[in-house]
Formats: sequence, C-alpha cells, structure tokens
Amino acid sequence: KKIENAVHRQVTFCKRRHGLMKNAHELSVL
Repeated sequence: KKIENAVHRQVTFCKRRHGLMKNAHELSVL
C-alpha cells in the first residue's frame, strides 16, 4: 500500500506540473 501511495503521489505531481505548464503556455499566448 505504501508503494501505491508513492505512485499515486507521483502521478498527481505529474498531472499538476502538466497543468501548470499548460496554464503558463496559455498565459504566454495572451
């Protein structure tokens, strides 16, 4: 279960970072 939690955390971090990059790209376009 501990390993699953680590994987879930990594996936969440990747999604969050991807979202931030997307927002930054949209802002740069504006």
